[in-house]
Amino acid sequence: MLVLCALATGLNAQNNLSYEDESVQGDAYANEGDTARVVIRCHESMPLTFYSRADGGEVNPYEVRKEGSYDLYDFRLPTDAADAELKLLARRVFVVSAKDHNNLELPLKLSPKQYAKFRIFDPDDNTLNSPYIRLRNQAFEEYKNLNYTKARQIFQQAALMSDANQVEAQENLNLVDSVIYYREKGEEAYNHADFLEAYHHYARVAALNGNDLYAVTRRQESNNHFKSNCDIAYTKAEYLFNEKRYAEAKEQYQFMMDEKCSENIPIYSNVEARIQLIDEILRSKKNHSTVITYEWAKDTPIGIHIGKYKDHKWGGFFQMDVNKTIFEALRGNATFGDMPEADLSFGWTVKIVKPVWLYFGPGVTGKIYYGEYSDDYLKKLDKDFFKNKTLEQVKTELGTSEFDADKFNAAIAVSPVIGITVKYSYFAIRLGYQYRFSIKKELEDYLGQHRFSFGVGVAF
Repeated sequence: MLVLCALATGLNAQNNLSYEDESVQGDAYANEGDTARVVIRCHESMPLTFYSRADGGEVNPYEVRKEGSYDLYDFRLPTDAADAELKLLARRVFVVSAKDHNNLELPLKLSPKQYAKFRIFDPDDNTLNSPYIRLRNQAFEEYKNLNYTKARQIFQQAALMSDANQVEAQENLNLVDSVIYYREKGEEAYNHADFLEAYHHYARVAALNGNDLYAVTRRQESNNHFKSNCDIAYTKAEYLFNEKRYAEAKEQYQFMMDEKCSENIPIYSNVEARIQLIDEILRSKKNHSTVITYEWAKDTPIGIHIGKYKDHKWGGFFQMDVNKTIFEALRGNATFGDMPEADLSFGWTVKIVKPVWLYFGPGVTGKIYYGEYSDDYLKKLDKDFFKNKTLEQVKTELGTSEFDADKFNAAIAVSPVIGITVKYSYFAIRLGYQYRFSIKKELEDYLGQHRFSFGVGVAF
């Protein structure tokens, strides 16, 4: 009985271990994989060993280093629990052992890139209870309760302790100083309705202290106000733009640019392009860049030319010339002797020296004639051939009695154009040259190889 009592007394003499979570909010372990980092701090007089069933038994630290009178056990632990064999990681428990002490179970529910810090100590060993740690933990309690000024005072006091970790103490002071600074800047920006700036400041506070519900709420409010202002401005701008009230629309788009709406809200990424388009429209109006002229040319006295004649950039033009019989042809009323003709051209414009612009580009000419002709007559087929002649006279001259006067034929030519436009204030005149390259050689006289056109109109 005496021996058993002695053994029981010896077992009860084992001391207990305890731990404190010294992790700092916002700390992260920078690595390319899914590894987490765990640093366990313990006084050098009490060496530790570690066991984890999730990690296959005894666990050795990545490294052990000294920090004052403390040993720092530094672990790099996997967190990937995707495979069935690794699902124990989600329930990982470190069994911490020290001489003359009962084992301590330290649960480690780790996530990728997490950086956790713990202190292992004997709560009954007053010689190892650190004044620095007690003050530091007290400061973090105030920090978590948003009493930042008081937390800073206690952090300063902790840094003065003889066993203080000066590097960590300075980091803690920097942490609380950052929170105080970003909170003040956030309030200032919010009160001045600079909601995007306020959002960024409150977001930094929330990242440093997730318990700061005030900063989290303000961050959301700032984001809502910012997005609402952008939405209202965009709605106004689009309405004014569609109403062609360009100067007013530009003010709203510029507000969005100043507020950085397009940088932070993807659906407004077209705002800068809108401003550039408005500038181009306003500049075009100021410089009377749009020119419309009535055109006249031989055989096609009805024409219109529309072009952009810009001061600093290239522009474009479109031109169409016809004669009056083309309209009869379109209605199916053209008959023998009519020669419907149409020219289409387009291309580019560029300023030579104000007020003179050059225009040039490709084109096509189409001219219709009726009847069947030999190649010899095709070569001399022009309007003089039909002039003052009846159908019977044409048949006699062609030496045939079987002549289909209603047969439709088309002469086609490639017709590049070049010319100059002179515009001053609201007025414009044009002079152009057209070269015609007939698709059928025998019809080049019928089509004509050269044409000059003249136009007069307005610039606005």
